Amino acid sequence: MMKKTLFKKNVAQFKDLIYSQAYYFTGNSEDAADITQEVLLKLWNYLERIQQNAVKSWLLKVTRNQCIDYSRRKRELAVSFVAHNSEENEYPLNRMDEGLNPEQNAINQDLKDKISFAIHKLPPKIKNVIILREIHDLKYEDIASSMEIPTNSVKAYLHRGRKLLFKYLQPYYPQG
Repeated sequence: MMKKTLFKKNVAQFKDLIYSQAYYFTGNSEDAADITQEVLLKLWNYLERIQQNAVKSWLLKVTRNQCIDYSRRKRELAVSFVAHNSEENEYPLNRMDEGLNPEQNAINQDLKDKISFAIHKLPPKIKNVIILREIHDLKYEDIASSMEIPTNSVKAYLHRGRKLLFKYLQPYYPQG
């Protein structure tokens, strides 16, 4: 009974984080839901072996690995990667901003679409760091732990990612 309670607590606390990370990586709600389910199944199977204070880090690591496996499977099957599907409303960057007029919502949505597309163009390790830091607002140490890389590498990937995002978005927002 204790395992079930602990599992429910962890699912309630981390399921949105897992789904969001998977969604940002895949760009597809169905694939993100599948990855989330796989990660939660692994959580159930390994729950008693994971220290409770390390669950978040463990889940982020498993989610990252599942996303990489997903990407490999997609490539092996020669299925094209879907970078963005504007009909999927559960994507956090696609939510309309309440209280704004329709014109401002359209402008904001266009910006969000461009940022989302730019994130999907990033190399996987850089994309993961950008998502974990800029979207989930995790600390460098938490990102380093979940990705099993040094904190300085997190900073380097973050720096490279920001530069690449700037480069990808610059044509839309020319200087001067």
